[in-house]
Amino acid sequence: MKQVSIFLLIIILIGCAKNISDTDKNPTIISFDNQPSFDAYKKLNLDSIYPNLLDSRNSTQEQHKKVIESWSKFHQQVSKFMKDENFTWDSPDSTISIVNKIYFSKSGSIDYYFFRIINPSISNAKRLEFETVLQNFSKNIKIELNRDDKYAQCGKTRYVNY
Repeated sequence: MKQVSIFLLIIILIGCAKNISDTDKNPTIISFDNQPSFDAYKKLNLDSIYPNLLDSRNSTQEQHKKVIESWSKFHQQVSKFMKDENFTWDSPDSTISIVNKIYFSKSGSIDYYFFRIINPSISNAKRLEFETVLQNFSKNIKIELNRDDKYAQCGKTRYVNY
């Protein structure tokens, strides 16, 4: 009987450890410029699983205000993180425009982060470096918005080129 109890305890602990690691997975970061990766993830049909919160059908007017506020704070965090990491664009442009499509868990952590840098002056090397910066940022930062279901947000952002 004691052996059965120990065996069950081990099974429970393994199950709990698996559940913890499932929620701690690294986010997937993909540049729209990386066509093979982008094509692979399009096949996942993420938009059917993650409703866009900026769509008025998915948020009340009051919720929409919180969505906009959290979205703004999120991009302020990205900008601060880039500055803290000493990331520079090596571009003469005063601002850098980026289109984002981000898929979030219920708790606001990042599951998938798609982006496209609009400025043609940004080199391929800097685009790849920015992808790494986003990967590091996305592991630890959450958007300040909890929902009952997974959700997505998209938009164009301008970052100051320090």
